[in-house]
Amino acid sequence: MKKQYLNFDDLEQSDQEFFINDSWCDYCNKADLGITKPKIYILDEKQYLEGKCKVCDQKQTTEVVVTYLNNQDKK
Repeated sequence: MKKQYLNFDDLEQSDQEFFINDSWCDYCNKADLGITKPKIYILDEKQYLEGKCKVCDQKQTTEVVVTYLNNQDKK
């Protein structure tokens, strides 16, 4: 199946900032280093974020997992 690229700029500003700043780099082996050149795409019904580490400039790919919190009080 082919990658279906989405427009990263269509995401809400808070989501863009989170994705750009809160990333893990496998090469640096550290969290929250950030990425440049972000791209978001769907492949095999899963969503991925791709970019380059701000520190080492290596390509990073992360699966985007969305979770929803249920804040309803049970009666």
